[in-house]
Amino acid sequence: MTAGNVRIEDRRRSQTAATEFPRMQATIGITAGDPAGIGLEVVLKSISSVLTSARWVLFVDRHVFERNANRFAAGLNRRWIDDLSGITEEPVLFLHDAGGNSTGIEWGKLSREAGQRAIAYLEVAGAAALAGHIDAIVTAPVSKEAIGKGFVGQTDFLAERAGRTQYAMAFFAPTFKVVLATIHVSLREALAQISTEHYVKLIRFVNRQLQRFKFDGRRIAVAAINPHAGEGGMFGREDTDLLAPAVRQCAADGINVSGPHSADSLYYRAHSGEFDLVIAPYHDQGLIPIKLIAHGEATNVTLGLPYVRTSPDHGTAFSIAGKGEADPSGMEAALKCAVDLVRRGK
Repeated sequence: MTAGNVRIEDRRRSQTAATEFPRMQATIGITAGDPAGIGLEVVLKSISSVLTSARWVLFVDRHVFERNANRFAAGLNRRWIDDLSGITEEPVLFLHDAGGNSTGIEWGKLSREAGQRAIAYLEVAGAAALAGHIDAIVTAPVSKEAIGKGFVGQTDFLAERAGRTQYAMAFFAPTFKVVLATIHVSLREALAQISTEHYVKLIRFVNRQLQRFKFDGRRIAVAAINPHAGEGGMFGREDTDLLAPAVRQCAADGINVSGPHSADSLYYRAHSGEFDLVIAPYHDQGLIPIKLIAHGEATNVTLGLPYVRTSPDHGTAFSIAGKGEADPSGMEAALKCAVDLVRRGK
């Protein structure tokens, strides 16, 4: 094993140790996601790994829960509650009925009905978090197509409900973190949104969020937009004219930030321990290396909400829904990350 690999393994072990928690009093909500997908399956397969680390309440419909529990977790200790005041310290999964009818929803079939149930779970959980009844939300995957026009993602939905205009989609892997400067828009639109002012605000915001959760490592690297960071302007001026001034301004403010760095090597440099967090200019540049390096281990984190929100880094997987084939490791990572961030944010 090389010295670089030793460092990476040490960082992985450190991250794992940080998520082996003593019992705590946090109350964390879980949304069931799209009832036609694998969301409930992976929740039920992973919940036992964290059941004593917090109080857990699942927002779901009775029919869809029982259908999944009978197949994937028949022996799970659970209790239905009418309202959140019924949550106690017992190591059981508390179930809150979202009050809808999901009897006609089939596994693996995209439908408007399933999309509406997914939104209902998100609505109820978001309201509970804003009211202070729960400390965090772990969201199972939903289908944007099933929910319909105007819905661009759970991140934006929860931020809008919380009245937050400054927020960011982040991905926490065992060895480094990524924050996206733009999210679910076309590449053309993403590039149009990038400006020096946007990056100055984002770098400052990211630094504050790292401080909020008491992360000691706050070495921020800004990923370039163009090949070779523009190669002195030969391959585009955006990195020189837009990103570099933002980095200089924030570094002058005392933030540990550098760049723009050529993206083709930056993510491995972060993974190897040189940086703690990378700011990616657009969705796929940041997500491809995260999912390649830390598939099943990375967690989607929404920064800027008044509560903690995490989610696994995968989708609804309609093609395997109901078959018992879904890998729960991503959901387990999201559950453990939520506990860790609640603890850090205290």
